[in-house]
Parts: sequence; C-alpha cells; structure tokens
Amino acid sequence: MLKSLDQAGLVAYIGTFSKTIFPELRIGYVVPPPSLLSSFAKAKAINDLHSCTLTQTALARFMLDGYFAKHLRRAHRHYAARRQTVLAHLSGELAQWFEPIVPAAGIHLVARLHASVTEARVVEAAAAVSLGLFGLSALYAGAPQPGLLIGYGRSDVKEIDGALQSLSGLMRELVGAQTRVY
Repeated sequence: MLKSLDQAGLVAYIGTFSKTIFPELRIGYVVPPPSLLSSFAKAKAINDLHSCTLTQTALARFMLDGYFAKHLRRAHRHYAARRQTVLAHLSGELAQWFEPIVPAAGIHLVARLHASVTEARVVEAAAAVSLGLFGLSALYAGAPQPGLLIGYGRSDVKEIDGALQSLSGLMRELVGAQTRVY
C-alpha cells in the first residue's frame, strides 16, 4: 500500500514467502525503486554472497506452472472460513465483552476488551485452560487499550470454534466471579 503512494521513488516493496508457503523456505524478495537498485545490490552482496539457487529455481517453477496461484486461492478460502468463524463468535456471544477491529488482511485480528475484568486476568485464565491468547497492552507505545490479539493461521475452523466457545465460558466465569458477593 505504501509503495502505491510513493511518488518520489523512495519506497521498496519487501515480502517473503514464509506465510504464504511455509517458514522453512526462507526466501524473501525486494522490489526497490530504480534509484535504490544499486544500493540494494551492494547491500545484498555484503550481507549474503550466495542464496540457494536450487530453492529459488524450484520456487520459480512452482510459480510459473501456476501452482502458487492455485495454492493462494486454496489458502485464501481456508483463512476466510477461519476468519469468519472468529468474527461470528465476536459478533455473537463474545460481543458483550469484546469489540473486533477487523483488518483488511492477515491471519489474526484484534478484539478490544470492554468488560469489567482486566486484560491480564483474561490472558492468565485463558492460559490456565490452554487457550493461547495475547494481550494488546504490551503492543502500545502510549496509553494501552485492553484487548486480545486472536490468531487463526494455525488452527482449523473446529479448533477455533471450540476455543472461542471456551473463551465465552471463561468470560462468563470471570465476569460472574467479580459480581458475586461473599
């Protein structure tokens, strides 16, 4: 997106195949503007004299034969179903405690916490029942907004559904525990 706004020719487009294919591939790419091409080439030569040509050739063939595009279409369908499952829960029973912030792309999303229970308590209680949730507070430079980072890249729809049902039950317990009078 930033590259498309570049009118001065100073932005390089950088990417990797780690998320689209698999992390162990270890191949990234840079599309620098013409004004920076020689600088990038020099930096590459200084930093890394040789990249694996076998891996690059296999990746090129994978792309040229249309398998990469086919893989991306299939992956997009899987991730869209996972994302939809997360959003269905966040707009359903979890909506009383969380407000989703839906990004344009990615394999995770953010849900702001608007319950009486603290983010730290939710993350701690989730970890105790093997739900891997991450709080947002640590990601803020200024005043933090409590919430969760919910990833769905490694889980299938059934796992996500079960995990978010568990989170819903957990939230009922946490919020209920705060309102009990002893």
